[in-house]
Amino acid sequence: MPSPMDEAFEHIRSQQGQGRNLGGSTGARLHDTPQGRFVEKRGNHPQHILNEFDMNQYLNALGVGVPEATMHDTGGKPTMLTQYEEGAVPYNPERDSQQVTQDFVPHALTANWDMLGMDNDNALRRPDGSLSYVDVGGAGKYRAQGAPKGQAFGSSVGELDTLRQKNPREMGHISEQDIGQSYDRYGGESAMNDALRYLQDQQTQDIMQQRIQDVARRVA
Repeated sequence: MPSPMDEAFEHIRSQQGQGRNLGGSTGARLHDTPQGRFVEKRGNHPQHILNEFDMNQYLNALGVGVPEATMHDTGGKPTMLTQYEEGAVPYNPERDSQQVTQDFVPHALTANWDMLGMDNDNALRRPDGSLSYVDVGGAGKYRAQGAPKGQAFGSSVGELDTLRQKNPREMGHISEQDIGQSYDRYGGESAMNDALRYLQDQQTQDIMQQRIQDVARRVA
C-alpha cells in the first residue's frame, strides 16, 4: 500500500511542474496535495540531491530535527520530497540560540556549512519550540549550489571552529563545554557510528567514520 508521501508524489507528478517556486539556487517547489503540503527538490544535479537525502537521513537517525523525506524517480532523475513544516517560523538568533548550541555537533560533523542559511532561513522553529533544518544541501560532499567540496570534506572536522568563526552572532558563543554537551546529547561516538547505515554513498560513509573519530578525539 502506497505511503501518503508516495501518493503525494504521484499527485505532484500528474500536475507536471505546477507548484510555487520557493526561490534559492536549486529550484525547490511547494506543492499542495490531498495528502498535505510538500516541498519538491531536485538539486543542481543528481548526485547533489542524493547527497542531500543522505544527510537528511543521517541527521534524522541521530534525532536532529529535519523534515521527513523520501526519494523518488522522475524520468530517470532523482527527486526528494519533504514534508512542509506547517506552522513553523524563521529562526531567530536571540530566541533560538540555545537550540542551535544543542544541535551544533551533528551539523559540524556533517560539514553543514549552511546550517542556518545566508538569511537564517535554513532553520525553522516548529510550534513545539524545536528547530527543523529544512535545507541540508550544503552538508556532506557538496556545497549548497552543488559544487563538490573535494578535500574540504575530509577526515578533520574543522567546522567545529569555522562555523563559530564565520557565524559569530549565531554561534560565536558556543564553548568547548557546549561542544561536549552537544556531542553527548546526540549519543556520542556509538550513536554517530550506528547512524552511518543510513548513508547510501560508500565514500561519504567512509569519510564520516573518520570524522566521527576526529570529533571523539576533540571532546575526549
